[in-house]
Amino acid sequence: MIRTVTSGNRSDRNPIIIGLLLLASGLTMNYLFERHNVLAVWENSAYPVSGLDLFYPPLCVFLSLTGIVLVVGAIRRITVRRLLRYAFVIVIPLTILYTLFSLAVQSIATGADRLGECPGLNEAATSSNVIPESERRPGHRAVGCEVERRGVFLSFYNNIWVYGVTDAVAQQRVLERVAERVRQVHTHPAQVMFYEKENWSVRQGKNGTLGSGGPSKLIRVVNIG
Repeated sequence: MIRTVTSGNRSDRNPIIIGLLLLASGLTMNYLFERHNVLAVWENSAYPVSGLDLFYPPLCVFLSLTGIVLVVGAIRRITVRRLLRYAFVIVIPLTILYTLFSLAVQSIATGADRLGECPGLNEAATSSNVIPESERRPGHRAVGCEVERRGVFLSFYNNIWVYGVTDAVAQQRVLERVAERVRQVHTHPAQVMFYEKENWSVRQGKNGTLGSGGPSKLIRVVNIG
C-alpha cells in the first residue's frame, strides 16, 4: 500500500516538474535571445538582427504556456492524457494569436523614434568627436538611431548605427559616451552597431545630382543596458 501511494504521488509530481522546467526554459531563452549580456552571449556579435528575432518569441511563448497548462492541470489532478489534449487545444491557438499580434506590433512600432530618446543618444555618440561627417547628409555626423521591439514582452530597444569608426579605441569612446547617456537619463537599452563606412555614392543625372546607397559592412555590435 505504501509503495502504491508513493508511486502515485511521484507520478502526480512529474507533470508539475516538467511544466516548471518548460516555463523556466521559455523565460530563460527569451532573456538570452533578447540580447542581455549574460556571459557576453551577444557581445560583439556580427548579427544585430536575424531570423531568430522573428522565431524565438513564439517558441518561448509556446514553451511557457505549455508549462503553465501542465502545472495548473497537475494541481487540479487532471490525467496526463487530458493534460496533453488541453496543451494542444489551448497553447497552439494562443501561440498563433500571439505571433500575429507580435508581427503587427513589430511592423507598426519598429523604425521611428517613438521614445524620444534618439536625439540625446545621437548627441552623446557625436560628442566623442571621432565620427566622420555623413556622405548622405552633409553637415551631419554619420550616426543614426531608431527604435525596435524585441522578445516575448516586445521590449523597447534603441538601435544606434555609426559609420566610419573602425579603430577600437575610437569605438570605445563612442560606447562610453552612449553608456553614460543611458545611465544618466535611464533610457531604454541601446544596441550600437559600427559599420566600416557609409555606402553612399553621388552621380550627375539629367535632373541634377542623384545619390544612392547600398549595404554597408558591419564590423561590431555592442549592447548597452
